Amino acid sequence: MSDRPSSFRARGKTAAGLAAAALLLTSCGGEAEADDVIEIDFYYPINVGGPLESVVDGFIEQFHEEHEDIRVTPVYSGDYDQTLSSVQAATQAGNPPALTVLLSTDLLTLDDQNLITPIGEIVDDEEWFGSFYDGFMANSVLPDGTVGAIPFQRSTIVMYWNKELFEEAGLDPENPPATWDEMVEYAEQIQAQSSAQWGVQIPSTGTGGGWLFEAMAIQNGVVLWDPETGTDVNLDEPGAVTAMENWLQLQELGLEPEGLVDWGTLPNEFASGGTGMIWTTTGQLTNIRDNADFDFGVAPLPAQQQPGSPTGGGNLYVMEGISAEEQEAAVELARFLSSPEIQAEWTVASGYVAPLEEAWETEPLASYVEEFPEAMVAREQLPVAEPELGTFRRQEIIDIVSNAVGSVLNGADPEGTLQQAQEQADAVLEEYR
Repeated sequence: MSDRPSSFRARGKTAAGLAAAALLLTSCGGEAEADDVIEIDFYYPINVGGPLESVVDGFIEQFHEEHEDIRVTPVYSGDYDQTLSSVQAATQAGNPPALTVLLSTDLLTLDDQNLITPIGEIVDDEEWFGSFYDGFMANSVLPDGTVGAIPFQRSTIVMYWNKELFEEAGLDPENPPATWDEMVEYAEQIQAQSSAQWGVQIPSTGTGGGWLFEAMAIQNGVVLWDPETGTDVNLDEPGAVTAMENWLQLQELGLEPEGLVDWGTLPNEFASGGTGMIWTTTGQLTNIRDNADFDFGVAPLPAQQQPGSPTGGGNLYVMEGISAEEQEAAVELARFLSSPEIQAEWTVASGYVAPLEEAWETEPLASYVEEFPEAMVAREQLPVAEPELGTFRRQEIIDIVSNAVGSVLNGADPEGTLQQAQEQADAVLEEYR
């Protein structure tokens, strides 16, 4: 994984008219004249549990208090896929939102389709761009070095374990498995000596299944794509095949259900107390904490050949097809939503990983992690994290990967299935090479 470039260069699009826009955005005392108020839409998804729509509404109200000349209409648009569809439909209708939260992995595709204006073309602010963790900027910068989007609700995959079931099974409730082999041993003991229905569950439906497979591949030395170019994948590498075989073995040993484990319902199923360990996004942390009536822990993913996880989550994108003034307003909103103060609140409310160091030193997050250090696990995993698969035509590629995962977990041969997936992905990406 390459580090974020030390300099960020615009790709040639000058910011014509932005000086005037900046003057317009400057507070001039009192209420802004009606003709001077810029109105923009902000589309966002909620892909984890919890009443987060009201939290976002509160952020927008606070933004309005600080920016009298900008009025934002927040539009909750479902999950990430639904939000992307809404953004595409609004754009086709000639009314794109000014700012939206979409998957960080959609960056190359959105830019290729001219749906976004890379934020580095609108503003040149190395201090702002440099304030975010490199691990999250890896999915935020285009191959030519231009900053395309701003990290907002970011994540890594972590393991949650039920301490009461550990104790019931005769395991130390304060010591989760550090390796895959230990996880298998613990899961067997949990099923044999506790009331748990399942020792471990790893979600495998939809694109979540592809994301979890990425984690296992990384742990076996394989990053499933080339982040430098976005044009190549490594789906049939021996380490990827090993990862898929290990996952399938959990079913063969009867440690998790046969077939597919549902991404959306697994956190609530874990909170009901029937599973010893699960893998899922850190973004479910607050949801699980609010709903589990037992002690649980959060740990980095158990390592196979090495530790590792892909990053994940959403970025803030400024859309194409809007005026320079609207783009400047969108940048102001992006600055606000990515600020340490808002990110500190958002991390506590959602469970996502605040993507910049300063947020972790800001209240309420600073006090929250003292009380609940589990909230820091995903951040501490960043040194061994790799950027989530984000090729060109990413949706097609992740569908190929996810379909391969589903096929194997439903009985198909791992090696042959991944070879076929590699061929399908190569055919899709050929035009970009």
